[in-house]
Amino acid sequence: MTPDPDLDPDLNETVLRNARPQVAAWLTEFVERNGGWCGSVHLPDSAGPAGADREIVLVAAHNLPVAVQNITAVIPFGKGMAGTAAQRRETVVIPDFQTDTTGVAAVGGRPVRARGSLAVPVYATDDHTQLVAVVGLGFTERRDFTEAEVAAYGRDAATVLTVS
Repeated sequence: MTPDPDLDPDLNETVLRNARPQVAAWLTEFVERNGGWCGSVHLPDSAGPAGADREIVLVAAHNLPVAVQNITAVIPFGKGMAGTAAQRRETVVIPDFQTDTTGVAAVGGRPVRARGSLAVPVYATDDHTQLVAVVGLGFTERRDFTEAEVAAYGRDAATVLTVS
Protein backbone atom coordinates (compact mmCIF):
# COMPACT_ATOMS: atom_id res chain seq x y z
CA MET A 1 0.00 0.00 0.00
CA THR A 2 1.31 3.47 -0.87
CA PRO A 3 1.54 5.73 2.18
CA ASP A 4 -0.98 8.60 2.30
CA PRO A 5 0.86 11.82 1.36
CA ASP A 6 -1.25 13.73 3.92
CA LEU A 7 0.25 11.73 6.82
CA ASP A 8 3.06 13.22 8.89
CA PRO A 9 6.45 12.05 7.56
CA ASP A 10 7.67 11.57 11.16
CA LEU A 11 5.27 8.66 11.62
CA ASN A 12 7.10 5.35 11.74
CA GLU A 13 6.93 2.81 8.94
CA THR A 14 4.43 0.61 10.78
CA VAL A 15 1.93 3.47 11.24
CA LEU A 16 2.32 4.53 7.61
CA ARG A 17 1.93 0.97 6.30
CA ASN A 18 -1.22 0.26 8.32
CA ALA A 19 -2.96 3.62 7.81
CA ARG A 20 -6.48 3.36 6.43
CA PRO A 21 -7.73 6.76 5.24
CA GLN A 22 -11.38 5.65 5.08
CA VAL A 23 -11.24 4.53 8.73
CA ALA A 24 -9.53 7.82 9.66
CA ALA A 25 -12.40 9.76 8.06
CA TRP A 26 -14.93 7.64 9.99
CA LEU A 27 -12.95 8.20 13.21
CA THR A 28 -12.94 11.98 12.83
CA GLU A 29 -16.73 11.92 12.44
CA PHE A 30 -17.09 9.51 15.40
CA VAL A 31 -15.00 11.71 17.72
CA GLU A 32 -16.80 14.89 16.67
CA ARG A 33 -20.36 13.51 16.94
CA ASN A 34 -19.59 12.22 20.44
CA GLY A 35 -18.05 15.50 21.63
CA GLY A 36 -14.63 13.92 22.12
CA TRP A 37 -11.12 15.30 21.77
CA CYS A 38 -9.20 12.35 20.38
CA GLY A 39 -9.62 8.81 19.17
CA SER A 40 -8.01 5.76 17.66
CA VAL A 41 -8.90 2.60 15.79
CA HIS A 42 -6.84 -0.57 16.12
CA LEU A 43 -7.50 -3.73 14.11
CA PRO A 44 -6.33 -7.27 14.90
CA ASP A 45 -2.97 -8.06 13.33
CA SER A 46 -3.58 -10.89 10.91
CA ALA A 47 0.00 -10.84 9.62
CA GLY A 48 1.56 -12.51 12.65
CA PRO A 49 2.49 -16.20 12.68
CA ALA A 50 -0.09 -18.72 13.87
CA GLY A 51 0.06 -19.20 17.61
CA ALA A 52 1.88 -15.90 18.15
CA ASP A 53 0.83 -13.54 20.92
CA ARG A 54 -2.15 -11.56 19.72
CA GLU A 55 -1.69 -7.92 18.80
CA ILE A 56 -3.70 -5.04 17.44
CA VAL A 57 -2.37 -2.44 14.99
CA LEU A 58 -3.18 1.26 14.73
CA VAL A 59 -4.98 2.10 11.49
CA ALA A 60 -6.43 5.52 12.33
CA ALA A 61 -5.83 8.31 14.85
CA HIS A 62 -7.49 11.64 15.60
CA ASN A 63 -5.61 14.29 17.62
CA LEU A 64 -2.92 11.84 18.74
CA PRO A 65 0.62 13.26 18.68
CA VAL A 66 3.05 11.55 16.31
CA ALA A 67 5.04 10.13 19.23
CA VAL A 68 1.90 8.49 20.66
CA GLN A 69 0.92 7.07 17.27
CA ASN A 70 4.39 5.61 16.91
CA ILE A 71 4.35 3.91 20.32
CA THR A 72 0.80 2.59 19.83
CA ALA A 73 1.42 1.31 16.30
CA VAL A 74 1.35 -2.28 17.56
CA ILE A 75 -0.19 -3.15 20.93
CA PRO A 76 -0.13 -6.60 22.54
CA PHE A 77 -3.37 -7.88 24.00
CA GLY A 78 -3.47 -6.88 27.65
CA LYS A 79 -1.33 -3.72 27.31
CA GLY A 80 -2.76 -0.21 27.64
CA MET A 81 -6.44 0.58 27.28
CA ALA A 82 -6.88 -0.82 23.77
CA GLY A 83 -4.96 -4.01 24.44
CA THR A 84 -6.80 -4.53 27.72
CA ALA A 85 -10.18 -4.03 26.03
CA ALA A 86 -9.17 -6.62 23.41
CA GLN A 87 -8.00 -9.11 26.04
CA ARG A 88 -10.92 -8.64 28.45
CA ARG A 89 -13.47 -8.51 25.63
CA GLU A 90 -15.17 -5.56 27.28
CA THR A 91 -15.07 -1.77 27.22
CA VAL A 92 -12.33 -0.25 29.37
CA VAL A 93 -13.29 3.02 31.05
CA ILE A 94 -10.86 5.44 32.69
CA PRO A 95 -12.45 8.52 34.35
CA ASP A 96 -9.17 10.49 34.20
CA PHE A 97 -6.36 9.17 32.02
CA GLN A 98 -3.93 11.76 33.37
CA THR A 99 -4.20 10.63 37.00
CA ASP A 100 -5.07 6.95 36.54
CA THR A 101 -3.20 4.61 38.88
CA THR A 102 -4.78 1.28 37.84
CA GLY A 103 -1.91 0.47 35.51
CA VAL A 104 -4.26 0.19 32.54
CA ALA A 105 -3.73 3.71 31.17
CA ALA A 106 -0.22 3.62 29.69
CA VAL A 107 1.89 6.59 30.79
CA GLY A 108 3.15 6.96 27.20
CA GLY A 109 -0.33 8.10 26.16
CA ARG A 110 -0.46 11.06 28.55
CA PRO A 111 0.88 13.60 25.98
CA VAL A 112 -2.51 13.31 24.23
CA ARG A 113 -3.94 15.33 27.16
CA ALA A 114 -7.13 13.26 27.21
CA ARG A 115 -8.82 12.80 30.54
CA GLY A 116 -12.06 10.77 30.47
CA SER A 117 -11.31 7.89 28.08
CA LEU A 118 -12.70 4.58 26.91
CA ALA A 119 -11.63 1.75 24.61
CA VAL A 120 -14.42 -0.26 23.00
CA PRO A 121 -13.88 -3.70 21.46
CA VAL A 122 -16.01 -4.28 18.36
CA TYR A 123 -16.96 -7.77 17.21
CA ALA A 124 -18.18 -9.19 13.89
CA THR A 125 -21.96 -9.05 13.56
CA ASP A 126 -22.16 -12.71 12.56
CA ASP A 127 -19.55 -14.00 15.04
CA HIS A 128 -19.50 -12.32 18.44
CA THR A 129 -16.21 -14.04 19.26
CA GLN A 130 -14.30 -12.44 16.36
CA LEU A 131 -12.67 -9.14 17.35
CA VAL A 132 -12.67 -6.77 14.37
CA ALA A 133 -11.59 -3.47 15.98
CA VAL A 134 -10.88 -1.57 19.16
CA VAL A 135 -12.14 2.01 19.05
CA GLY A 136 -10.71 4.56 21.49
CA LEU A 137 -12.37 7.83 22.47
CA GLY A 138 -10.96 10.52 24.77
CA PHE A 139 -12.39 13.71 26.23
CA THR A 140 -10.71 16.86 27.56
CA GLU A 141 -12.53 16.66 30.88
CA ARG A 142 -12.73 14.01 33.58
CA ARG A 143 -15.72 11.76 32.95
CA ASP A 144 -17.64 9.38 35.19
CA PHE A 145 -19.27 7.43 32.37
CA THR A 146 -22.72 5.98 33.03
CA GLU A 147 -23.64 2.50 31.83
CA ALA A 148 -26.03 4.12 29.34
CA GLU A 149 -23.22 6.30 27.92
CA VAL A 150 -20.86 3.35 27.63
CA ALA A 151 -23.54 1.34 25.82
CA ALA A 152 -24.28 4.25 23.44
CA TYR A 153 -20.58 4.74 22.63
CA GLY A 154 -20.34 0.99 22.02
CA ARG A 155 -23.24 1.03 19.55
CA ASP A 156 -21.72 4.00 17.74
CA ALA A 157 -18.24 2.43 17.72
CA ALA A 158 -19.71 -0.64 16.00
CA THR A 159 -20.43 1.53 12.95
CA VAL A 160 -16.71 1.23 12.18
CA LEU A 161 -17.75 -2.09 10.60
CA THR A 162 -19.16 -0.12 7.68
CA VAL A 163 -15.67 1.07 6.70
CA SER A 164 -12.99 -1.22 8.20
